[in-house]
Amino acid sequence: MTTTTLTAAPPLARSLPTWLPLVQGLAIATMAVDHVSLWLVSGDLPALLRLTLGRFALPMFCFMVAWHALHSTNARRYADRILFIALAAQLPFLALRGEVLGNICFTLAAAAYLVAYHRHRDPVALVAGVLLAGFTWLNEYGPLALGLIVAFMLAIRWPIAWLVPLLVWPVLQYGPSLSAVSAFLGVALLLALVTTCLPPMRLPRPLTRWFYPAHLWLIYLLRGLA
Repeated sequence: MTTTTLTAAPPLARSLPTWLPLVQGLAIATMAVDHVSLWLVSGDLPALLRLTLGRFALPMFCFMVAWHALHSTNARRYADRILFIALAAQLPFLALRGEVLGNICFTLAAAAYLVAYHRHRDPVALVAGVLLAGFTWLNEYGPLALGLIVAFMLAIRWPIAWLVPLLVWPVLQYGPSLSAVSAFLGVALLLALVTTCLPPMRLPRPLTRWFYPAHLWLIYLLRGLA
């Protein structure tokens, strides 16, 4: 198991790895499958897609946050952006879920703030990170999602830590189920992508930054029209 691609860039490197756009695109696409299957389309096939392809999204988003938090020039600003996305998405998320629950971006922001404190000793980042981390049990996927991000951060530095997101986290998150198998396959695909030299590509920045709240608002509006 090699992590040459992951460890080649120092924390403040400006160049982005070639695998990043593909992982971003897969994360967005599988998240859309998950949410459309959950909130817009019913039936056996959408339910199966949610339990298979839909389970790829969470580990991919968690890994991207782990990588960006460790490598971003301004980790605090990166965390601020995730928190803003979480706030922008919360209203449609609450309406669609029909229960008091925080969206996953609050957990992603918690991890990013804690890394910002670790890297820059920013006291505001520490306070924000601790407060958000303390409420992860009120967010979708719970505290285990925060643990997954931490596991990915360790894996970026020490390859042996990939065993945690590969073998431990899926069962803890989903129990012995099809979802756990799918989550394992998603992490395995992620590992294969980030250790492979891929051709350069780029996704539009508005897509990678604002798709999460935008697609939740769109699903909410479409459900209202239906």
